[in-house]
Amino acid sequence: MSQAIAALLSGIGVGLSVAAPIGPMGVLCIQRTLSCGAATGVATGLGAATVHLVYSAFAVFGLGTLAQPWLESHSLLLGCCSGLILLWFALRIYRRAVVLSASADTARIHPAHAFFSAIGLGAANPLTIILFLAMLHALAGQSAAPLLIAGVFAGSVAWWLVLSATVALIRQRVDAGVMAWSSKLASLVLLALGVTTLLRMVVRLMA
Repeated sequence: MSQAIAALLSGIGVGLSVAAPIGPMGVLCIQRTLSCGAATGVATGLGAATVHLVYSAFAVFGLGTLAQPWLESHSLLLGCCSGLILLWFALRIYRRAVVLSASADTARIHPAHAFFSAIGLGAANPLTIILFLAMLHALAGQSAAPLLIAGVFAGSVAWWLVLSATVALIRQRVDAGVMAWSSKLASLVLLALGVTTLLRMVVRLMA
């Protein structure tokens, strides 16, 4: 029993450590919670947690070790795809108006759309891939694998729930003008991340 609890707690720690850094997914979750409400923010976080669940399963069952050479050989292509996806999200956020009406929020971004689009961004996020590759040796071949994987998912979900709930509380205390500025700031952050990612790929291509 102690071994099972240790595996679960280890997984929760991994899930929190992967989800907590504020990268592209964190910016997207914050922006969607501010502009569309907690449900959309939580759905975005659940999409990210699902990616973490899949990647942790790959690592625990040793599939990550097999995929690592392919990922390294195709890192340029993955980086370009990630940069373009970030630019696409930045453009969509910049062009989307902030509306405080609950009915309008629901109509603009359905939680299902938020969930699946977050999966697309999370799967192509180089930061997530790098973090899980760094944890391959710690995760691969672990006993109580199902509990370890469940722990990663639970830790990731816990972070996104806390983040979405915190931002939703802030949302109730600000007006549409402040949220509009926050959306523009989020789009600029994602734009900067996308441009930086693409520039790195160009430098690698020219090296």
